[in-house]
Amino acid sequence: MNKNWYKDWFSSKLYLELYKHRDEAEAKDIINLIQRKIPLRTDSRVLDVCCGAGRHSLELAKRGYEVTGFDLSKFLISEAKKNFNNSKESSLKIKFLLKDMRNFHFEKKFDIAINIFTSFGYFESDEENFKVFENVSNSVRKNGYFVFDYLNEGFLKANLVAKSTDVVNRKAVTQKRRIEGDFIVKDIIIGKRKYTEVLKLYSLKEIESVLKKYRFIVKNVFGDYLGNRYFSKNSKRLIIFAQKT
Repeated sequence: MNKNWYKDWFSSKLYLELYKHRDEAEAKDIINLIQRKIPLRTDSRVLDVCCGAGRHSLELAKRGYEVTGFDLSKFLISEAKKNFNNSKESSLKIKFLLKDMRNFHFEKKFDIAINIFTSFGYFESDEENFKVFENVSNSVRKNGYFVFDYLNEGFLKANLVAKSTDVVNRKAVTQKRRIEGDFIVKDIIIGKRKYTEVLKLYSLKEIESVLKKYRFIVKNVFGDYLGNRYFSKNSKRLIIFAQKT
């Protein structure tokens, strides 16, 4: 496996084109859920961990929150800044930074941190992956919150589609998926180019255990962005709302 697969893939315009169906409407659904379940003041400080092109950050800022989003990809951060500059609302309190989720710390604590749209599990070792949780804990105030959105291991294994082909911008894009040990591997092929996604699979029990280690107590677990109940075999998503003690 290419250990640094995410550097190439997240620097490609194809990444945004392939996932364009994960749009502003979907972002509104998860943020609506956050607002329903978490008592946030309108001036709350929000940290968007691995913000990508900034759709969640921008939606949060439009609702009055003070948002800091960061990502490792220079391309995605440039897209986030472009989207911000193209926004009709000039008074949004938002900033985008270039940072690695394995190495971040903010002196001024946040009221809530979010890690949304499977922006986790990129690394081979558990230590590297869960360094994110440690960093989030150090960046969120006591009684603050962490919203973690990941793929559901049980559903994925039971419903894996080995191969599919779609047309993106008039080009055929083939995706090949497989399980290798504790990882889900997806090859994305367009013409002669091939990109790869590699994600470490974790169960709810494993994630809960590590959250507890870093002083987070799980308050809610949902199976989708609308707030429906989580089922280990039937839910497509694993969405955890945790509070720092």
